[in-house]
Amino acid sequence: MSTAGPATSAPEQEPAPPATLSADAVPDEHVAGIAAERVDVAVNIFAKPYQTALSVLSLLRQSSAHVGTIWLQYEPMGSRYDSVSPYVVARYLQEVLDWPCRVSQPEHWLALEAPDPARLDDAAYRLSIRYQNAFEHSESRKLLLMHNDIYVFGDALGEMLAAMGDAFAIGQLGQCWNCPAHSAKVVQDVMGRPACTPERYEEFRPDAAKLRRLYSRARELGIFVRPYEVCFPEYFDQQPWPLPECRVNEWFCLLDLERTRPHSMPFGPALPPGAYGACGSYNLDIEVPWFRAMHALGFHARHFDYTRYLRHWVGTGKMSASRYTVAEDNARKLLEKEFPEYMAWLRGISGSAG
Repeated sequence: MSTAGPATSAPEQEPAPPATLSADAVPDEHVAGIAAERVDVAVNIFAKPYQTALSVLSLLRQSSAHVGTIWLQYEPMGSRYDSVSPYVVARYLQEVLDWPCRVSQPEHWLALEAPDPARLDDAAYRLSIRYQNAFEHSESRKLLLMHNDIYVFGDALGEMLAAMGDAFAIGQLGQCWNCPAHSAKVVQDVMGRPACTPERYEEFRPDAAKLRRLYSRARELGIFVRPYEVCFPEYFDQQPWPLPECRVNEWFCLLDLERTRPHSMPFGPALPPGAYGACGSYNLDIEVPWFRAMHALGFHARHFDYTRYLRHWVGTGKMSASRYTVAEDNARKLLEKEFPEYMAWLRGISGSAG
């Protein structure tokens, strides 16, 4: 691995959340007969320059009426397999599209680790949490979190804004494929009822003893579950629901910033959405601690099936060099086909786009 680019200075910690835009500040454009609300977009970037460009440009093609400032947060480490800098898309947004864009790179590299609670008063350390710069400093009422390895082919953001209602977050709910409550056999054996689904997650509330049994029964049947039992005494014996795999998956999700930020660090006690939670050798995944904290306040989330609107390429950032380069090459080909003006510009500034 090699460093991805120069570090930038971190903003000072603020005593209160920034004021969010009032309804009067929302532009007058109309999409599908309703006023188009603009929201900021936070993208966490670990390398993948072609996938990053495809993610951002395809979002703008489909949902530009809803997109405000784009916050690009670059990890301090990058990939040694790239021939193009991941920063070029920021330059294109600013110089060619004239799109509001904020670029930052944290001073610290947290990788897949949970943040140290004792250091979260240090703004430079805290702003190393994924999406945190936008989460702390955006003036948007809502915030879209987005991976840099997606391809958007429909107005998912517009549809999510229309469907959000009073939910504190909307997106694909749950890493159900890792959860014992997803198995019909396990749930029937332990609880005598149908398995949990994202649409009915609020109805599936086992007590702590049942939750432990769901995990042990899955292991008895040879079904993979992550070893979260180690942190049941700290987290789940007192608050067994939402379950350890419950979250709104952050590769494309919309948060109500106005409602949730005052309760999240540094303004409130909850870990922010981009943070892992310490739990033995397997941390609770990003957004799980935050998701649980918001439910403890009585908030609720809403499931949104975005498979008709976008595709997410899972795991290409941490797999083999061959898989990474194949994913990047596929994104480059899509850019050549769908965004030839970007590729022509890239060749013009670099002399190469391959």
